[in-house]
Amino acid sequence: MLEWYPKSQARYYLIIDVLTVLLFSYAVVVSEQIPSLIFKIVVIAIYLGAYYIALWHQDGLLLPATVLGFVITAYLAYISGPQWIFFQFAFADLVGRAVNRRILWIATCINFLLLASLVWRYQDVLFSNAQSIVLAAMVFILLLPWLRYYIEKSKLLQREVDEAAVHIAMQQERQRIARDLHDTLGHTLTVIKVKTELVSRLVPHDDCRIHKELDDIILTVRTAHKQVREIISEMNFLSLDVELKHCEELLKNAEIRAQIEHQLKNTLLSSVQETMLAYSIREAVTNVVKHSHASMCKIHLYQTEDRVEVAIVDNGVGLSDKRHGNGLFTMKERMRSLKGNAEVTYDTEGTKVFLTIPLYSIQEGEK
Repeated sequence: MLEWYPKSQARYYLIIDVLTVLLFSYAVVVSEQIPSLIFKIVVIAIYLGAYYIALWHQDGLLLPATVLGFVITAYLAYISGPQWIFFQFAFADLVGRAVNRRILWIATCINFLLLASLVWRYQDVLFSNAQSIVLAAMVFILLLPWLRYYIEKSKLLQREVDEAAVHIAMQQERQRIARDLHDTLGHTLTVIKVKTELVSRLVPHDDCRIHKELDDIILTVRTAHKQVREIISEMNFLSLDVELKHCEELLKNAEIRAQIEHQLKNTLLSSVQETMLAYSIREAVTNVVKHSHASMCKIHLYQTEDRVEVAIVDNGVGLSDKRHGNGLFTMKERMRSLKGNAEVTYDTEGTKVFLTIPLYSIQEGEK
């Protein structure tokens, strides 16, 4: 693999980047407005250095590198002609990979001033039919970083939504395996235990050896039964705190303001209750990101007397045209398995998901 070039860029941009650098270098070398060979070498070196730094960074050094690229190309356009501005496209595209919008705003403002000075210098030429394409290119150069930024953000968001869907699918498969273990092996062990206890009662009471061996079998079966329950619990468990952090990050990357109020930190929940709530919250937040077009999402977890309640509320377009296929059925099934309830309401002001479960232990239901 190429170590001198970002692997994520090599497939789509390597040829374009190499061609851009070669064309720029050639244009500088043959330019008559730059008479000194040493100065030409310095200009090429500055351009290549800024370009390479911007290529490898999305924060920190990205801003000074792209600004330097904008300045050097604007300078060449100022002394040699407005056509040099086309070499800004590479830097405009690279600054669009910034991890935050502060870099975009600063770079855009600086480049706007540079391009405005060029428009003032070449106003007679740029507003003529012959050079109007250059003026259009300047406008596009100012817009390109933002277009690239939102494309990258949408790709990142789609990856996270896909990852969430994969996690949900994996959990559903784990739950299926856990149910199979519980329904088959757990049932078989229970049958063995019952029959062994029955035999123990039927054998002669004076045969101590048989009683001892049967008691050992019963103890072994009970141990195996406990191990099966522990395996099922480990396969299914998902922490509420971990999932809330995941949801907050997902909403942030979708540019949806998250308001999370978690009042259950001191509430004793069983592992099954906590896991079911966590995955139901994940389903609801995934729906907000995928369907709501919301700008805000509130997640409120609290306890009222003997019940735990969770509310997930957004200010989006609602789900009236997406009643099926949103995982809402799965949420209701999860809450029903805990003797709780899930309600979903939607209107033009957004969607509200309410989850409620009783606070009693459900350990008996797991046996």
